[in-house]
Amino acid sequence: MRRFGKAVAALAVAACTLFGGVATANADENYYEGDLGSTKVGTPAVSEVGAHTANVSFDYQIDPSILPNVQSVCFAVEVVRVTSIKPIKDPQFGGVPRYSSLSCSGGTSDGDLTSGSYQSIFGTKTWPVKLGEDVQSYATGQMFSSYDTDMWNHAASGTVQMPVIGLQSNTTYGNTESFPYVGDYTDSWWKLMVKTQDVCKLADPTASLACSNAYDQPVDVRSLYAGMRIVLKDGSAINFGQTAKPISDFTTKAEPVAKPAEALPSKTDAKLDVANGHAEPGQTARVYVDNLKAEAKAKADANSLFWYAYIYSEPQALTGPNGSPFVQVQKEASTGKYYFDAVIPAGLPAGEHKISVQDENGTVQAWTPVTVGDAPAPVDKSKLTAAVDAAGKLAEKDYTADSWTPFAKALADAKAVAAKQDASQADVDAAVKALADAQAGLKKAETVPSKPVEPSKPDNGGNNKPSNNNKPADDKPAADDKKSESKNDEQSDLAKTGASVIGVAGILVLLVVLAAGLLVAGKARR
Repeated sequence: MRRFGKAVAALAVAACTLFGGVATANADENYYEGDLGSTKVGTPAVSEVGAHTANVSFDYQIDPSILPNVQSVCFAVEVVRVTSIKPIKDPQFGGVPRYSSLSCSGGTSDGDLTSGSYQSIFGTKTWPVKLGEDVQSYATGQMFSSYDTDMWNHAASGTVQMPVIGLQSNTTYGNTESFPYVGDYTDSWWKLMVKTQDVCKLADPTASLACSNAYDQPVDVRSLYAGMRIVLKDGSAINFGQTAKPISDFTTKAEPVAKPAEALPSKTDAKLDVANGHAEPGQTARVYVDNLKAEAKAKADANSLFWYAYIYSEPQALTGPNGSPFVQVQKEASTGKYYFDAVIPAGLPAGEHKISVQDENGTVQAWTPVTVGDAPAPVDKSKLTAAVDAAGKLAEKDYTADSWTPFAKALADAKAVAAKQDASQADVDAAVKALADAQAGLKKAETVPSKPVEPSKPDNGGNNKPSNNNKPADDKPAADDKKSESKNDEQSDLAKTGASVIGVAGILVLLVVLAAGLLVAGKARR
């Protein structure tokens, strides 16, 4: 994660002790004094210079003999721009100005910046310039560093790209007061000491030590370097100043002027969408950006796409949530969508407004309407959900194709609105009506009656009468039914009578047989 360190604090306590006219820094107590070999940083390049930002890129290389011993690498850009100095005394110092107070520690993560911390780090301020514990002068200007401790991928060489924010618009950055005989890097502390001496001599050439008549004097002291700080496994460190290379001078652009509302284009390539179309005064609004061009996407992926946002009716500049005078387009990790966050002014009147964004050249990239204040009532989707459920139970085969096609489309559209989290109440109501109209327009498909099936005939050749199983229990039997029941009863009685006759006849036969037997037996006894 990129971090923006408070180099101004490091400068204020950059204690240097004078030993026989040689100033030594204690920024790195275990200063690496071995041979760097091929360890170096290439010439830095500057691109995409805006009003408050610039992209710095450079190559790096670590010598093979050092690489196995490397514990960590910090890539950094150091920015100093001093516009006035107030001397306290004429400093006496010497030595080789190749050390740096940049330690790649402390500071504030770019994701944790607030309005207050942005100003304290990047804004113009005054700080003491010390020699040991003695204040030599007070310097006014900017001094900060942008550094990254997570970018190194353990490779021996590569290319680094570092977006630098916090620059002031229409301002020149670069290097002054350089000393070629000491190498590529001249420590900013050293430059400020030299300038303090110059101001003292200009203020009162006869009072070389007191500087009693010296007041705040306008100066132009600039330092701008890119490099790396390498910490080895034995605890020693290759100081930033041992690898840093100067960045060529460049001038930031003037801040773009907001286009008036009537000049906003009717069509743009990019599209903006505020979540729920609503924002609250004094709160941060998330604005999604769709249809970015490939070049803009590449910049956003590299954390270097910076735009300027405004809110209308009268254009008013919006700041980022970190207090920056610009907004940064980024990719949302959870959705993959591009977006920027902007703070809505606390005193903005409630009502309908517009939000627009312009690039560094003042070209409007996109704009969108937004409702500020008076949060809308929750969207009621209950009728839509019920309508979709009921419509989903209909079968296509029951309706004509011409009437089913628009119904199917209305049902699909209604489902999409029901699933859309930021659908407005107007969207929901319109979907309900469209689905109801399409459903009312459905026409039943014509059905062809099937040929009746003849009842099967019984094997005995008799006629089967259809049963009437659905007849209510309290219905009176028809006349035919009564005759049928009477006939059946007669047949049943006949069957019973027949059985009785057969039984009596059998008994008579038995008596006759017995009588005959007795008669035969009587004759035999005679």
